[in-house]
Amino acid sequence: MSTPRRSTVTLDSLPALHRSVQDGSLELLYQPEIDLATGAIVAMEGLLRWHHESLGMLPPPAFLGLADVSGEIIPIGEWVLRAGAAEARRWASIPGPTRRLWLNVSGAELVAEGFVDLVADVVSSHGLADGALGLEVPETVVVGLGASATPLLRELGEAGVALAIDDFSSFYATLGAIEVLPIDAVKLAHRYVRGVGELVGPDGSGDPLVSAVIEQAHARGLYVVAEGVETWGEAARLIELGCDRAHGWLFESAQRADKARWLLEHGKGWPPRHVPTPRTEA
Repeated sequence: MSTPRRSTVTLDSLPALHRSVQDGSLELLYQPEIDLATGAIVAMEGLLRWHHESLGMLPPPAFLGLADVSGEIIPIGEWVLRAGAAEARRWASIPGPTRRLWLNVSGAELVAEGFVDLVADVVSSHGLADGALGLEVPETVVVGLGASATPLLRELGEAGVALAIDDFSSFYATLGAIEVLPIDAVKLAHRYVRGVGELVGPDGSGDPLVSAVIEQAHARGLYVVAEGVETWGEAARLIELGCDRAHGWLFESAQRADKARWLLEHGKGWPPRHVPTPRTEA
């Protein structure tokens, strides 16, 4: 799950939120992560939805704030882990390389007593290969953890999951976290992606900063995922800058489990001819 944000649901929804773990109203959708060099689907990101009894299907920002302050975020987070692991186990029978499933975790989950043991149990009980399940940790949470971030992430890695810094969008991360944290990937925040192709983007970032993040990540042996790619122009420039992977509406929207499985089994990806050719120096 992503970092909790302000809820749009009210306290009246708390009983329903409490029941959600048991009543089948929670659902994980899956959005493909694409290898920018080949167009192949190499991973999926699990995206939580809540089917509210009167408001319909809600995305995380609508209810995770309420879940956080009420403590419901802990059982909901465990549901996400177990449901995601069960789906990742189904993917093991699909021919081809292992496709990793990325799941978001919140700060409250990370510091909860027994979280590392829970992760280890989920990986073991579902018979997942090492790294088949990945956890995305928001950069803001890493900052908040301070010196305890490194040993905690190391323990999680030893429990059998891959790790990524999510919503990667500050100079703290650019200059510090990549060099020291035991992680596998960096996920560039949407605002980085919106700024590519410009020397200075609308938020003060742009090509130089994105390029520096990618270069530093590659120096550590990490790969970089661009989040929320919406245009071919963004994809083309990210390829030029050396970005490894991407997800977003340009490639595919979030899908229910059965469609996601079909894409993994039958989808041919996006042929290189559909990916704009990077510019070369004269």
